[in-house]
Amino acid sequence: MPTVATARAESLRARQISDFFGKRGLLYAVFFLMGAEMYLVAPMLPDIARSLHASVAASATIVTAYVLVYAVAGPPFGILADRYPRRWSILSGSLVFMLGNLACAAAGSLPMLVAGRGITGLGAAIAAPAMWAYLAERTPPHQRGRVISLGASVYSLGQVLGVPLGAALASSTSWRWPFLAVGVLMIATSAVLYVRLDHLPATGTSRGYRALVAPWAQPRISLGLIATLFLQAGRLGAYTFVGVLFAKRFGLTLGTLGLVGLLVGAASLVGSLSAGTILDQLQRRETSGVLVSVVTAAAFAPCAAVALSTQHLIVALAALALWCVFGGAFYACQQAYLSSADPTQRASVVAWNNSMMNAGIAIGTTLLGTLAVGGAAFAGLTAALGIAAALVAAALLALLRRDRQPT
Repeated sequence: MPTVATARAESLRARQISDFFGKRGLLYAVFFLMGAEMYLVAPMLPDIARSLHASVAASATIVTAYVLVYAVAGPPFGILADRYPRRWSILSGSLVFMLGNLACAAAGSLPMLVAGRGITGLGAAIAAPAMWAYLAERTPPHQRGRVISLGASVYSLGQVLGVPLGAALASSTSWRWPFLAVGVLMIATSAVLYVRLDHLPATGTSRGYRALVAPWAQPRISLGLIATLFLQAGRLGAYTFVGVLFAKRFGLTLGTLGLVGLLVGAASLVGSLSAGTILDQLQRRETSGVLVSVVTAAAFAPCAAVALSTQHLIVALAALALWCVFGGAFYACQQAYLSSADPTQRASVVAWNNSMMNAGIAIGTTLLGTLAVGGAAFAGLTAALGIAAALVAAALLALLRRDRQPT
């Protein structure tokens, strides 16, 4: 029979596990809301344009406002998340995110709505790097891959479900209600976060411009950031045009393209979740998870080339699904590796990684937009970006292996 001391120890351990999973679940809830809000506006653009007496093209700036503010503000606020307790950045970012959504719901003009979306992007830029760093610090190394990958999966799930859920709510009420719903849910989540989050000490010491560029001074970080830039330029830059391509080549309707979106989301989730298990297995074998980044980036290239060039719908859908599986796995691996590459600047590095992702989307969309959609050059450039990401990740893997060799 167990002794009293053993029973108390087991009870304490059970409470600690329950407490941690509860905090992790709260952070996952914030990731879900941020993912859902990011693409929430896509199906509502026509209604927003009519309501605010603006063109659809002008209304699309509300998407740009979010992404641009997120990309620019992320690295500076990542420094603050390293210099001060993570809890402060998570809570303040969540509150700013909430205020941005409430401002969007109350916007009476397009400029006000654009400003509200910019505030929302700012909130995400403040909170997200600290959240990734918090998860990495509070998770043992042999479990970190699954924890980070699950966070990436929940974020992707929010992006997948946010569009149909927001569209359904807007169709039965108005376009303002989805923003209001996200804002109210974030109020409740932030209140619980305030009570439950641990007050962890800060880890960063650098200040000012030096802290901003510090991640780029280390090749084991800068190579990872460059790999993210290349892969996301191909993965998400090309995906921007997939709907247009499939509608033109295969005659898919808007409703059918919505089903394709669900396929893409499901495939990304499979990739993220699978990557977590693989990363933890590699950790037990003392093998760097960057190996998975190399393999998934290399595998993305032929899948994207086939999806963008084939004339057979089934083949195109299968290749697109694999494209998203490998893309989701790559993103999860990069987040897991970079969040642990330098414990003294976790949030700064993750913030730069997210900025590189957004910069990659902008660069890939711009470059591919100059080419004929679905042409040989279009497919070739997309595949080349994937190969470039694999080569950079391979250089990073070689660097890590060399550094582990005894001198």
